[in-house]
Amino acid sequence: MPTLVKTRNRTIDVLKGLAIVLVVYGHVIQRSMVVGGADFFLNPVFKIIYTFHMPLFVFISGYLIAASLKRRSIKDTFTIRVKSLFIPFVVWSLLDMVVNDLINSSGGFNVFEYLFLKPSVWFLFTLFVASALVLASVKLQRKFGLVIFALIYLLILFIPFNEYAALYYIKWFYLFYVAGYLIHEYGSGFIARFNNTATFVTAFFIFFVLLPFWTRNDYIYVNKMHFLSADYVLEILRYGYVYLIGFVGIVLAFFIGAHLARTKTVSLLGNIGIYSLDIYLLQRYLVEGLYPKILTKFNLSFDYNSPLFLCVFCPLVAVIAVAVCIFVTKLLIRRIDILNTLLLGHR
Repeated sequence: MPTLVKTRNRTIDVLKGLAIVLVVYGHVIQRSMVVGGADFFLNPVFKIIYTFHMPLFVFISGYLIAASLKRRSIKDTFTIRVKSLFIPFVVWSLLDMVVNDLINSSGGFNVFEYLFLKPSVWFLFTLFVASALVLASVKLQRKFGLVIFALIYLLILFIPFNEYAALYYIKWFYLFYVAGYLIHEYGSGFIARFNNTATFVTAFFIFFVLLPFWTRNDYIYVNKMHFLSADYVLEILRYGYVYLIGFVGIVLAFFIGAHLARTKTVSLLGNIGIYSLDIYLLQRYLVEGLYPKILTKFNLSFDYNSPLFLCVFCPLVAVIAVAVCIFVTKLLIRRIDILNTLLLGHR
């Protein structure tokens, strides 16, 4: 994993751009296959993307909160996270509720369900809770040392229910968030030592050796942090495997991001990365909502494992979707202060 001391901003922007393109690309694959009645969980490209792309986002967020604490107090950092994560989470959740009611004519709004029971914008909620827990850990660290990070993580894991308040997402992603924070704080020497081609080749080899063992039950959206069999040893090993391939994927992404940050590609991916949250939030309506309806009307059929579908059609749709999202946010959301504040936390 390359050092980020001198190129942190460029590399992080490129990584965020790369990650959000993968998010949209994965959603295009998913929604296309849902329309076609196929099992997207078995698609090879979808599988590769979903082993690490959201853990990468969360890791970057943990890395950035450590950078924020270099410049601000714990209290000020928390206040910023309330404005940048919690307020947009509430507003987008309420918007989702209204849109869902208009589409389905459900005849009633369940605010509690959309906000806390089953948050529709789970990613913002997860990041906010993770940031609050890390900030609490940083404060308690003065008394208990680094062990407090492990204790809080274990405390979350042993909460005896998973499917409410996005808890299974928090359980799964929190370790990546903490890792991002700790790498920024204490890992500069470690990173420098392993910043070489041999490490990249080794990580690449490990990732693709581990990949064939990935199954449907390894997706967080399927297992929801439950043990899916009575063999507890096997289940613990399975979760260890899923975390391992996620972290190896993050290592690979950082190497690739650092390389791209030194090329002309940075002008494209870096700019996309600046709007990564905007794209994530808007594509839910564009790719996950509108796109399947359009695809259904055209009645297209694909070989979902073919190069035409995976390397031409889906990337083209993903690029168009990303461009539309950036256009909308630049033209509308970021230009209007109240929308920028409510929907994006004044970015």
